[in-house]
Amino acid sequence: MLDYIIIGQGLAGSLLSHFLLKKGKKIAFVDNNHKEASSAIAAGIINPITGRNFVKSWRTDELQPFAFSTYDEISALLGVQIFYSINVAVLFRDIETSNNWLGRLSDPALEGYIAKEFDLNAYQKTFGNSVVSGAEFEQSGRCDIPTFILKWKDYLKEKGIDYLQEEFDYNQLQISSNDVSYKTLNAKSVIFCEGHAAEKNPFFSQLHFSPAKGEILLVKIQNYPFKNKMAKDGIFIVHLKDDIYWVGSSYNRDFEHSKPSKEACNDLINELTAMLNMPFELMDHLAAIRPTIRDRKPYLGVHPLYNNIFIFNGLGAKGSSLGPYFASHFANYLNGECVLDKEVNISRIKQKTN
Repeated sequence: MLDYIIIGQGLAGSLLSHFLLKKGKKIAFVDNNHKEASSAIAAGIINPITGRNFVKSWRTDELQPFAFSTYDEISALLGVQIFYSINVAVLFRDIETSNNWLGRLSDPALEGYIAKEFDLNAYQKTFGNSVVSGAEFEQSGRCDIPTFILKWKDYLKEKGIDYLQEEFDYNQLQISSNDVSYKTLNAKSVIFCEGHAAEKNPFFSQLHFSPAKGEILLVKIQNYPFKNKMAKDGIFIVHLKDDIYWVGSSYNRDFEHSKPSKEACNDLINELTAMLNMPFELMDHLAAIRPTIRDRKPYLGVHPLYNNIFIFNGLGAKGSSLGPYFASHFANYLNGECVLDKEVNISRIKQKTN
């Protein structure tokens, strides 16, 4: 018998399976080929300082080092680099924002995250003279999530792990006090890591999701001088390979479908045109749905009635930094090694039992 059937092989499911396999657990996957999954188009940015007030991301001191070491470990396991340690360069085009940043420089909490120099002249050459100042943040980077997920899928299959590539049918999940069954799979428990599809999960209808549609561009920029930086000016420019760059992303809670929209494409093109003082060529325009949560903290926990149905979801836009630590934490919890962190336990949400 299997230990766990994992529903969804996006970032959450892939990371969780990594830590469960390290504990010797027997697992299987059901995945719909990452259909509409945000993991499939994410840039995987890990940025320690965020927001208009330039504050450290939640629990970044413990989350980011763990994320970096996890991605290095997985890279070695797969024989493919999936993590890149690179600075985030944030550009300021107005004096007020620049002054706000100057007021934050003395905060001891930011020590170790701020690069000592910001070459304003170099950035003005590429992004225009309207850039009045900026900052570079260290201890940042990006996980190549699409490559990780695809290579991890190959790795799972090479290890002989059962993998059903299909839409999960909740009606075919059979639950008893001792085990769960789904079609040909039989396990002690099931774990839902299904991204935005969790909004329709009948076992966790008590949880509140605020799905958001994100759209991105893939563009070609020749002779762009900042391949080794992730530049942010409202939107991000992130180097992927050769002369191809990820640009985005949009953020829309009021959407009618998951397909790319012409309006979002035009908005991103206009933003990039205003940001970049050099030509670019549009290569592709993609969209996906993020499983965001109102308090921006992931959902980890067990069903209020069934002790063999679990959820690990809601990593959101900061999934690259949140995912490794909480995947490890959840694997430890499932193995009886700890209690769940109260800040991410779904018990923080008022439970419905009917």
